[in-house]
Amino acid sequence: MDKASPKSSSDRKALRPLALIVTEDATLAAWHARLQRETLLTAIVRRHLPRALADRVRVAETDSGTLTLAVAAGAVAAVIRQRTPDLLNGLRREGWDFTELRLRVQVGVAGRGQDKPLPAERPRFDSAPLRRLAC
Repeated sequence: MDKASPKSSSDRKALRPLALIVTEDATLAAWHARLQRETLLTAIVRRHLPRALADRVRVAETDSGTLTLAVAAGAVAAVIRQRTPDLLNGLRREGWDFTELRLRVQVGVAGRGQDKPLPAERPRFDSAPLRRLAC
C-alpha cells in the first residue's frame, strides 16, 4: 500500500496566490484586464438602459471606437438599436469615446429571467379505503 505523504513545508512555500500568478503571466494579465474593463463597461451601459433591458445586456468586446454588446434576444437588440444615440452620448459623458455600437444576439448570454414555477404536486393518498366504501 502506498500512502501519500503529507506535503512538506517546502512544498507549501512553493504555492503562490492565484492573483499573483495572473499578474505575472502576460497573457493572463491581459485577459484579466479585459475582463475588468468589460465588467466596468457593462455596469455603465446598464445604468443607461431601462431596468427591463439592462439585465439582458453585457459588453462582449471593445475595439478601436467600436463597442460590441451581447444581448439575449432579437427584440432586445431592436430596442437598444433605437437607443444607440442616447447610449453613446451617455458613455461619452462618462469618458468612454465610442463611435459605433454593434449588437450580437446570443441567446442565454445575459441574466436569465425568472424560471417558470413548477406545478404543485398532488398529495398522494391510499385509495384502498375509498374502494372498499364504493363496493
